[in-house]
Amino acid sequence: MSRSIRKLDHIEHALSTGPSLTHGFDDLKFIHNSLPEVNYKQINLSTKIGELSLSSPIFINAMTGGGGERTKEVNRQLAEVAKETGIGMAVGSQMAALRDPSQQDSFRIVRETYPHGTILANLGSEATVEQAKVAVDMLEASALQIHLNVIQELVMPEGDRDFAFTIERIEKIVASLNVPIIVKEVGFGMSKETVQTLTSIGVMAVDVGGYGEPIFPK
Repeated sequence: MSRSIRKLDHIEHALSTGPSLTHGFDDLKFIHNSLPEVNYKQINLSTKIGELSLSSPIFINAMTGGGGERTKEVNRQLAEVAKETGIGMAVGSQMAALRDPSQQDSFRIVRETYPHGTILANLGSEATVEQAKVAVDMLEASALQIHLNVIQELVMPEGDRDFAFTIERIEKIVASLNVPIIVKEVGFGMSKETVQTLTSIGVMAVDVGGYGEPIFPK
């Protein structure tokens, strides 16, 4: 199966399984405070993640791109939401666009729609320094996400099988790019040891990517 078709497959899977997922947030209940003693107009949700300044701790994480017009339209709509709300947005893996330049529009639409927003580029851990630079330039990105998805790759017949020298590649990208590097999982979480290794090579932040998004192997 081609990568572009697989991108469409991911969208269908997310749409069909997303509504049935349960999260830890379902177990949380806010305690009502009738005496907040604050001025609503003075509440400020802005925050920083390393070098990134965000208007809110909420942002649209990596979703899609590289699957033709349908993924382009999904990214356009997501960018519209991000622009209207002033939040950041990450795109899905841009490797498809590096292998097939005709897919670049499905990612560039995000920057075109949200010209002044915080946009995160995205590549897998197999990426080289040159590929990382192209991905960032494609979006004039504020940062680069490098995703780790070993389990997902293993369950796809066309997926990658060689995960050697991943740490070395990430370290080279950190040293070579002039934007912050975030390393993220895709639904399986990260161990303490993994996080320690990533921080030791200069990664700005990690997204543990725990349960809460579509679990493709299931």
